[in-house]
Amino acid sequence: MIRINARGKKVLIIPDTHEPHTHKDAYKFLKAIKSKLKPDLVIHLGDEVDGAGISFHDKIPEMDNASRELIKAKKGLDELEKIFKEMYICESNHGSLIYRRMKSHGIPMDYIKPLKELYEKPNWHWHEDIIIDTDLGPVYFCHGKSATYGRLAKEMGCSAVQGHFHTKMEITWHMSAMNERFNMFCGCLVDRDHLAFSYAKNNMPLFQLGCGYISRHGYPNLVRMNLNKKGRWDNKLPSF
Repeated sequence: MIRINARGKKVLIIPDTHEPHTHKDAYKFLKAIKSKLKPDLVIHLGDEVDGAGISFHDKIPEMDNASRELIKAKKGLDELEKIFKEMYICESNHGSLIYRRMKSHGIPMDYIKPLKELYEKPNWHWHEDIIIDTDLGPVYFCHGKSATYGRLAKEMGCSAVQGHFHTKMEITWHMSAMNERFNMFCGCLVDRDHLAFSYAKNNMPLFQLGCGYISRHGYPNLVRMNLNKKGRWDNKLPSF
């Protein structure tokens, strides 16, 4: 865990990108937000890569093998690095697949590179979870630990932000005699029509595309990436 002083700072929150299955306009969207918001701190909620080729699930023959997928994913991360030179990233189930695979085969971790070296991102920092201090109190960040309404914020005793749950994009406030805290889900930025997400084709809730940010005074906000009829971003942003 790492703790960061974010008092008086604007924090941009990037949800699951699942490279190389990221939405075509995701980085254009994030670049536009960066230009308007001018964040002081950037936190990626994890699943920065998908890793379908090395997953524990059945493979789809029409998709890339693990080697080609990694090449494409690294190119995508290079594009994201052009926008955000420095970034903090939550460790995640997809992002850490390589470590889980090695563990399942009894291979010591000493045999593998850290993600910082694998993706050649010296200014990106991976942590299991992150806490930032804001004017409204501490905020806990993780990839995804509970989809239940308000549960994580309640268990942590402070505000909480998660990714992982692609269909959830919401902020709920929870008040007590002692404090107030929010629970925030930030959706995702994936190409929801890609074969990698075919498992969700018949789900009633659809993937929610967008991101989040915390204002310099500590208040949470969500920004939807609205799509037109062709499935592309409509190039519209709210006022910040």
